[in-house]
Amino acid sequence: MRLFQFILFFFTGLQLLKVQAQEKTGYIPLTKQERQKVELLLSKMTLEEKAHQLASFYPNANKRLNIPHMQAGECLHGVVAAGTTSFPQAISIASSWDPSLVERVSTVIAKEARALGIHHCYTPMLGVLRDARWGRFEEGYGEDAYLVSKIGVAFINGLQGRGKNRFDKDHVVATAKHFVADSEPLLGANGAAVEISLRSLHEVHLPPFRAAVEEAQVGSVMPAHHTLNGVPCHINTYTLNDVFRKEYGFDGLVVSDNNDLRWVQERLFATESQEETIRKALEAGVHTELAFKQTWADKRMYGPPLVAAVKNGKVPVKLLDDAVRKVLEFKIALHLDEEENPLGKEMTELQKGTKDADVNADVFFSQIDGSLSSPRSNYKTVLNNPVHDALALEAARKSLILLKNNNLLPFKKSQFKKIAVIGPNADTIRLGTYSTQQPKHFITVKQGIETAVGKNAQVLYAKGTDIQHPKDTQLAEAVAIAKEADVCILVLGDDDKTVMENVDRDDITLPGDQDKLMQAIVATGKPVVLVLLHGRPAAIQWAKDHVPAILDGWFLGQETGTAIAEAIFGDLNPSGKLTVTYPRNVGQVPAFYNTLIPGRPRMMWGTTEGATYPFGYGISYTQFKYGVPKLSKASMKASETVFAEIEVTNTGKVAGDEIVQLYLRDDISSLARPIKELKGFKRISLRPGETQKISLPISSRSLEFWKDGKWITEPGSFTVMMGPNSEELKTIKLELTQ
Repeated sequence: MRLFQFILFFFTGLQLLKVQAQEKTGYIPLTKQERQKVELLLSKMTLEEKAHQLASFYPNANKRLNIPHMQAGECLHGVVAAGTTSFPQAISIASSWDPSLVERVSTVIAKEARALGIHHCYTPMLGVLRDARWGRFEEGYGEDAYLVSKIGVAFINGLQGRGKNRFDKDHVVATAKHFVADSEPLLGANGAAVEISLRSLHEVHLPPFRAAVEEAQVGSVMPAHHTLNGVPCHINTYTLNDVFRKEYGFDGLVVSDNNDLRWVQERLFATESQEETIRKALEAGVHTELAFKQTWADKRMYGPPLVAAVKNGKVPVKLLDDAVRKVLEFKIALHLDEEENPLGKEMTELQKGTKDADVNADVFFSQIDGSLSSPRSNYKTVLNNPVHDALALEAARKSLILLKNNNLLPFKKSQFKKIAVIGPNADTIRLGTYSTQQPKHFITVKQGIETAVGKNAQVLYAKGTDIQHPKDTQLAEAVAIAKEADVCILVLGDDDKTVMENVDRDDITLPGDQDKLMQAIVATGKPVVLVLLHGRPAAIQWAKDHVPAILDGWFLGQETGTAIAEAIFGDLNPSGKLTVTYPRNVGQVPAFYNTLIPGRPRMMWGTTEGATYPFGYGISYTQFKYGVPKLSKASMKASETVFAEIEVTNTGKVAGDEIVQLYLRDDISSLARPIKELKGFKRISLRPGETQKISLPISSRSLEFWKDGKWITEPGSFTVMMGPNSEELKTIKLELTQ
């Protein structure tokens, strides 16, 4: 009996050891054997081979050691490649206030990326948006750190997968960018210096990155172009090491932004030599270099200069090994050696002509051409999946915002005989920045209207103006068509030249002569619906005062026209809400709702104080009645959680979605605190007459603030606010005890 028990115990122990050996652990999930494989590969690599592993967007496979290629790509709201699904732009899909939708969208993006041979996506952009002049505004999720965190975490989870699906064959490595605070640049200029307090850094700009690590274990991060309080972000050991790694627990990959390692020395003048730049970047934990058009032969920083710096002792080989180790860990975690062509599409042919078999050949990679990615044999089936298109339409529907409606919308499809569709964005592709130049399809607003009305109405069209080069004859044609029609749908906004990276503005009016066009069409006396397709908040106070109905889509993706037509004709009840404040004019920039309490009343000459539309705003074709907020407990300890509750009733005649928002204010504090801060939200669906009780948690995390180098809570009174936006709120008091 004892012998049997011993044998059973022995084999059970062996099985347990085998299971433990196969168990994936660590921030980058790997088994013990896989980590041993990483170290074995490192021990066999030459210095040149190691340096080649640190190239982003370039061949980084190693044929001699069978190390696969890891391809990076842009995936902001769809993979930037021909034939992919184009979802609503980042600022647009955030307007859905629906993290579960966002995660489903990014799951599809990851699946299409892997089908195209892309393994590492440079997204999401987690900047907290503060300046509407900034050209990259559309890439962000909003002006509130809590909302950006929730949307960002959802997007990361979709890209990378959860649990056993994390980094599997249908998921990619996400990249939180740009680290940190690039969304509050001086004068709204991209890459400009950022000078902010440590308190603002920790309370406003760092929380989304903290959430990305703690809640989603984001795989990689990209430092920003600028200097932060005088220090280039790419060599900032405080933000990258002290905060991101030591405090938050990040242990993934850091990839440089384009050419920024070179610019530390050549543009920011923060180092005296290439060797110093390389050493400081590696000490800050920047593992790979993104440097477009800087090939090995062009001596990119992590190329020959790095090899030389290690050989002459200026850079410790341990720093190089630490960087290469991270790259190898991800290549193994992503199962890249199991791809159909792990060396990449062009890699084998390139290496045949390479004199040194130990060093990879180098060519410039254009993602549009996809010259280095290696698509799977089934990639067309993946890209053409109708489920992906259906999700793009759902996302567009939930992201569309109704800003104004003086009982004009929705129309009946047989209500008008002639409908004028006017504007530079009415019948052209508008996807926003970092979009494929060859979408699988795009439904314009004109096409959507034509499909919706069929033979019930005649659709007239005029461009009205060019955004870039307006002509007076276009305006006259548009006015004539408007006079002929029964109703006008005016589609205005941005194009791909007025809002994008490195295209900042000193004005936030609609570009070109679009305001002139709008005023001329309104002057005809015909009913007007204004549709906005744009990438930054626009100064639309005149439209608010004079146009009876306004729909705001930002950039809605490939299904733009379908979603807008559905809203105009009542097949869709708009439910999106603004994630940013709409200032009246550029003089109100930066504009955001959660300002600190001012020391004196603000006096403005010649203008009206207050935003055109507040954060969180959006209306519906139905009406929602909010009850009186209640708390599960009137007081709480720091270790407890209290629930804020409120009843919401659909008092209208049609079903609709509402986004219930929770805000808090610290009534008395040792440091000045914002007048209110978003701390919870929930999207709900209500039938006519239906009532739902909404319960949102409040924990000590909701009440903390940053002081003297740490997060603290202070006992005292807090005002709890609940409502449909940041202005229309009902309140109740909460007491925090010791």
